[in-house]
Amino acid sequence: MTISMIAARSRNGVIGRDGDMPWHLPDDLKYFKRTTMGHPMIMGRKTFDAMGVLPGRRSIVVTRQAGWSAEGVETASSLDHALAMVGDDDVFIVGGAQIYEQALPFADRILLTEIDVEVEGDTYFPTLTPDQWRETSRDPQDGFTWVTYERAVPRATLVLGDRVGRGARTKIGASVAVMQGGRLLVTRREDNSLWCLPGGGIDPGETFAEAAIREAYEETGIQVEVESLIGVYTDPDIVIRSRGGSAHTQIYGVCFLARLVSGTPGLSDEVTEVAWVDADEASRLPFIPLHRRLVKAAFGSPDASPIFV
Repeated sequence: MTISMIAARSRNGVIGRDGDMPWHLPDDLKYFKRTTMGHPMIMGRKTFDAMGVLPGRRSIVVTRQAGWSAEGVETASSLDHALAMVGDDDVFIVGGAQIYEQALPFADRILLTEIDVEVEGDTYFPTLTPDQWRETSRDPQDGFTWVTYERAVPRATLVLGDRVGRGARTKIGASVAVMQGGRLLVTRREDNSLWCLPGGGIDPGETFAEAAIREAYEETGIQVEVESLIGVYTDPDIVIRSRGGSAHTQIYGVCFLARLVSGTPGLSDEVTEVAWVDADEASRLPFIPLHRRLVKAAFGSPDASPIFV
């Protein structure tokens, strides 16, 4: 999945006024069409009201207005929910300002039409900082420029292919599905901004269970106790490209069902957000692909056989 934000802004950062764009650039509209064609688009309700249904693209509208619907679109209750609906597809975030602000920490690239004017407006594009974003291309046009920005330190991503794991180094890991009152503890990872179960690599001399318990403590500050095995995961056709893009890692590991012994889940260098979710809430979150089936299994029967991912 590549998450792209696409927008047009003036020199003073304006992207809209009174629910519409304060300019009309036919060439830029054609650029928007050919760039987003065939891909899902995520937007806020006001952006949809201004844009309408665009053919050849899946439209997902994020709205907190219960019962809102429109022909030809899908609705999501949050940006996370929308990203979960997209799955692994490349997706475009198309506005408005609040959606751009929410998506900025997760985006891989930004496609900006920088318009050579200053205009009055009531909505603005988020500020981009050099330590987070770097310009990678610039294509001047008549009165505006198409500019591409990419994340300075790329998110960790999955690489799929014909047994790509053969050329990768091996990482043996363990994770835990911590349940409490029918709710599952999930964490958002700093390295790729998606949700997952607490866990990580095994240190020399550790058992799988010992590693899972240690990782849960290091990531969230809680003490857990392993109860049973949920699943074993490995796939020779999938490797993880680490943050920075250099190392390719093949994952082998196990996932345990665990219970909370003590502590309150918190944040760490690896974790930017924690949450207790029920099965319905979990279905609305974008999880790393390796953990999607494990999360579903955590809400299943405790007597079920371990799954193999």
